Amino acid sequence: MIVRVFLVVILLFSVNGANANEQRIKALEFQLDNVTADNTSRLPVLLELAELYLYEAPQNAKQYALHALPLSTQLQDDYSRTRTLWLLGMASIYQGENNEAFTNLTKSISAAKSTLDPHLLSITHRSLGVYYELTLDFDNAVRFYIEAIRYAKQSNIITDLAMVYNNLGNVLISQGDFEEAESYFLRSAALFRRANNFDKEMNVMVGLGVSYLKMQKFEEARRLFETVLANEDAIYDFTYSEASVNLAHVFQALGLHDDAKEMYNHVITDTRAGAYPQALASAYLGLAKLYTNDEEYGEALSLYRQGIVEVKNKTSVESEIELYENLAKLELKLGYFQDAATTQAEYIARRNKIQPVTQAGIIKKLEGQLQAERDLIDLQETLLQREREAQHSSLFLFTSVVISLICLVLFLSLRLRQQKLMRLEQTNESLVIESETDPLTGIGNRRYLDRKLASMQGESISTAFLLIDVDHFKELNDSYGHDTGDEVLIGLANMLKSLCRKDDIVARIGGEEFVILLFNTTDDASLEFAERIRKTVEKQVFKSRSSVTVSIGVASGTMDCANYDKFYKQADIALYNAKSDGRNHVREYVTEEGLNPQIQY
Repeated sequence: MIVRVFLVVILLFSVNGANANEQRIKALEFQLDNVTADNTSRLPVLLELAELYLYEAPQNAKQYALHALPLSTQLQDDYSRTRTLWLLGMASIYQGENNEAFTNLTKSISAAKSTLDPHLLSITHRSLGVYYELTLDFDNAVRFYIEAIRYAKQSNIITDLAMVYNNLGNVLISQGDFEEAESYFLRSAALFRRANNFDKEMNVMVGLGVSYLKMQKFEEARRLFETVLANEDAIYDFTYSEASVNLAHVFQALGLHDDAKEMYNHVITDTRAGAYPQALASAYLGLAKLYTNDEEYGEALSLYRQGIVEVKNKTSVESEIELYENLAKLELKLGYFQDAATTQAEYIARRNKIQPVTQAGIIKKLEGQLQAERDLIDLQETLLQREREAQHSSLFLFTSVVISLICLVLFLSLRLRQQKLMRLEQTNESLVIESETDPLTGIGNRRYLDRKLASMQGESISTAFLLIDVDHFKELNDSYGHDTGDEVLIGLANMLKSLCRKDDIVARIGGEEFVILLFNTTDDASLEFAERIRKTVEKQVFKSRSSVTVSIGVASGTMDCANYDKFYKQADIALYNAKSDGRNHVREYVTEEGLNPQIQY
């Protein structure tokens, strides 16, 4: 009973807060009407209005921020300029204007560095992390969120840290680490509760509900989403929208298809429930899939097409791309080949617009160049054929001259296109190298390792797979900060490269885990090499005066019968034994039938 009364009090307080916001907006807009456009006293009023409108009407927030920008520049006020650029960037994100968002958020970080204000540094770094998260660049998103946490811990505003924890939870969901995401959401919710920020706490509850949904804890997820929606008068539109569509996903997972259809339709038809473009796209996608399963293909096709129209150019989300993909697949299934080809062309154009510099985009351009060259060759052959036919006419000489000139032009055009193709191939090669390089340490990543293993698959090469894990790395980060952790990882990568032979392969496959592949080696030699690595790391003291140890698991085999998954599984078992024995050990996986992996060092 006491809990219920407490929730009612919070709800009433939040509703009163919403009304107070409306009254505040009216008062501020009235104040603006009585001040000339060039009066610098307008600046704080414009910024407050932009911030009040940011989540409810981002288009209004953008307009007020645009009016504030020249005034902040005129006053040479770095604090106000940072806030203005940040508001412009966030308003652009919420309207799907990714290029403008990136430009303004990058400028806001530069301006924030001039202020040395931890709060501004935290929110600007976090917002650029949000940009990278929406454009599916999760590595960069995490990098900026970690920077935001560092500044948030220095800030005296408790919600700074809560916001970053919430964003990290969302990224972890995207990467499949649902339990870790749950822990960040709970920490974020606790901080918002301490700050009496009920609407943001409810937004975090939506993220927590999504993590439960992904873990198939459907009843827990359902209770959370229904709790959020029960407080609809006290939450932001995008929180209401996200909770609505995810509740529909829960109904679908529980087999309550009628309830799911009703909720999906609510998101599609209700202005507030469909306010968040990601949620709207997801609703069209979920409802169309239900109709497809019921073999109501006409309804499904209509929903896919309507969904694309509704969310196109509003935001760069994977759900929008999935609408294209599912529409094309269904059109192919039903034999609508021309429609499917049109949908696929639109999908490619949209994907390249969202991610304009991708390997796939370069490949498409290369294919276009090759087709253009083939067309030129066909044209040249046609002209030559006409030349032969013209030999029987009185205009043979004139035709020959004209054809020769045309061939010369075609030859020069072909050479120019070949040069352009070579440049595109070089660009493609650079992109491949970049995609296979770990941005922190400069060594290869998991993709690089996969390619190397695939190139040697089936060959009778004796191979040792060393799985290296930094001991107590989380405690190191918590004690000294992520900068020290990064320094240790970079130093360890350089050390491993210096110890390896020319043909050995070194890669960082994630977090504090490294892999070394040794070829044409014996079991004893690989174990001795692993022990040499362990001793070298143990003696090393890094710049921050921190020392670390590593545990190493070793698996051996030949490339004609082994692959990455098999190597990793065996080495991971050996690594587990090394950790269980107190860490700072080397253990080998022994493949004798019926025996457990045996300790070698």
